[in-house]
Amino acid sequence: MKNRLKTLLWGLSSFIVIIIIWGLFTYTRIIKPFFLPTPTEVLIALFDLFTKYNFIEDVSISVFRILTGFIIAVIMAIPVGVSIGLSKKFQSFIEPIIDFIRYTPIPAFIPLLILWFGIGELEKIIVIVLAVFFQLVLMVSNSISHVPKDIIEFAKTLGVNKKELITKVIYQHAKPRIFDDLRVSMGWAWAGLMIAEIVGATSGIGFVIIQSQRLLRTENVISAIIIVGLLGLITDFVFKIAYKKLYPWAEKETQ
Repeated sequence: MKNRLKTLLWGLSSFIVIIIIWGLFTYTRIIKPFFLPTPTEVLIALFDLFTKYNFIEDVSISVFRILTGFIIAVIMAIPVGVSIGLSKKFQSFIEPIIDFIRYTPIPAFIPLLILWFGIGELEKIIVIVLAVFFQLVLMVSNSISHVPKDIIEFAKTLGVNKKELITKVIYQHAKPRIFDDLRVSMGWAWAGLMIAEIVGATSGIGFVIIQSQRLLRTENVISAIIIVGLLGLITDFVFKIAYKKLYPWAEKETQ
């Protein structure tokens, strides 16, 4: 309990330091409000966004998009990643394509996706899927390849068939690592969401950011960015708690 409290305090202290530095440069007008508003101005703007401009609806839309795109990407990526981790032939066949697309910046696909699917929900969800899928595939395959060979050989000596070896031995052993891969890949989902909403959107947090920039409302831009960061922290916290609940033995191994 004391260790958790210390960790929390250290985490909060980093934010406090940033706010102090931020206030030092803005309240003294070393940096002009147009470029960086004061913390007070940002808090007022954040309050106005929720009370006057129905920002909660934009937040809800963004959360829906990211959850939908992320879940689709996970459902697609895990089987492909497991297959790559288990089969050298399949790895040789599919990995060059994965790498080719993985190194192509997501914004490069957006004009084509808008041409194909318009600027509706489907286009934005596909952007999120692209942002997550190819990275996650390689992470999952790497997690599968880290299953100790002695565990696999021991299972074979017990007469485990191929299907059981994959589903009940290899995959079960790799599940904690794969779950952690999901936590990391959620960051790419948020990045994909912002790209999708900044380009050709009429709602969502990214849309609020780009509209505020066009209207020279820097305080609104920073307010929206803060909300994205808070949602990301909440998501990460949920993943960490779920990890401890689902895989307590793995947590003990890493401590």
